[in-house]
Amino acid sequence: MSYAASLQRIRDIAHEQRRRKSPTDGQERVPITEGVGRIAACDHASPLSTPEFDSSAMDGFAISSAHTLSASPETPARFRVRGIVAAGEEPPVIPDGAVEDLSPAVEIMTGAKFPGHETLGEPFDACVKYEDMRYCPEQKGVILISKPVSRNANRRLAGEDIARGDVVLEAGQTIETTNVMPLASVAIDSVLVVKRPSVGILSTGKELVSGQATVRDVNGPFLTAACREAGASATFLGTLTDDLDTLMEEIGEITRQSVYDVLVSSGAVSAGKYDFIRTALEAIGAEVVVHGLAIRPGHPVILALLPSGKGKTAFFGLPGNPGAAAACFRFLVVPYLRELQGQPQEVPVRAKLSVPGSEVYTCNKGRNGHASSIDRFRHGVLKFSSTSGPTVALSEQQSPAKLQPYITSNCWAHIERDDVSEGDTVDCYPMLPRGWPV
Repeated sequence: MSYAASLQRIRDIAHEQRRRKSPTDGQERVPITEGVGRIAACDHASPLSTPEFDSSAMDGFAISSAHTLSASPETPARFRVRGIVAAGEEPPVIPDGAVEDLSPAVEIMTGAKFPGHETLGEPFDACVKYEDMRYCPEQKGVILISKPVSRNANRRLAGEDIARGDVVLEAGQTIETTNVMPLASVAIDSVLVVKRPSVGILSTGKELVSGQATVRDVNGPFLTAACREAGASATFLGTLTDDLDTLMEEIGEITRQSVYDVLVSSGAVSAGKYDFIRTALEAIGAEVVVHGLAIRPGHPVILALLPSGKGKTAFFGLPGNPGAAAACFRFLVVPYLRELQGQPQEVPVRAKLSVPGSEVYTCNKGRNGHASSIDRFRHGVLKFSSTSGPTVALSEQQSPAKLQPYITSNCWAHIERDDVSEGDTVDCYPMLPRGWPV
């Protein structure tokens, strides 16, 4: 099966799983301080406008700008100070009418509410900064303004930032710390989020569990951490030996508990003598949807649907090579989890390809040197340049057993064309499913 066809099948299954859940089953409300990293379950609209009132953008004096139209250093506009207001205070209400033929002014601090008049008259419609006025030496409580002040100068109008009804958080959006600011500003203190999918992780292999085991389990810790990074609640369930009866018993028991939305294993999915995952799955009633894809690395990957108390539980059987497991997780499991949580499809960065010398003309060719229709996933380093745009340099070592490249790689390049070579454009995805590292 092609990668494109399998990806569509994966998304369709996840969409159907999500559709079967009632809103109460699939959502929960959390404080905004605990929502970072979660997925918004619905649009969140502002219940009010911000600012809620006209306020000052600077420290200075609230005045009527009309009285400054003819102001100059020789004939400054004069204003009588009639009060003061700080942020958080109610401003004084100024009676209409001039005092000593001088228009009123109110000293006002940044963020403070603009004052008003008792009756309709020339409104306070601007703030003159301290730097643009001076006190009258002959008259106490009088300020002088030596140049015209424009209407609404240094004044924040009610609703000019966020209007009532504006969507401040969209459904399917991953909540970030920057989202907390607008949410808090419109008095939204909690958000409705998608419940984290529960994922159970299994490793397989006699070499990992025997008393004389010398192979360290890489996939178990990686997949557990990666699932959490993708927004799931992940639990490592342990390591199983390469024994058919053991695999049938353990996977069957986990499925009967109906705790997990997704199960992910690594190892025992190929055609070797001790690769029993498919046989075990079919023996306990699973429907094998995919076994073997036209991808590298990771071609023996399995997707099956296990009967459970939740209806059907998706089971991803990933290859045992860590690099292959990582690629299959990023390009098969992550899309499933995203669809399950109602997230939009990822948009890749299009980057010019740069590959090591020996790879220049072979990065998507088979062993016989002919062009291949196999989709390949290659790790590398994506760089952004203001002059040449995004470029991706593939790692020299692409063996799925080699882990050193993961120390520096920041992306996966998806190479799907038959004749790709140096300078061609390819799709790049961040190593991190939540986005590019800063």
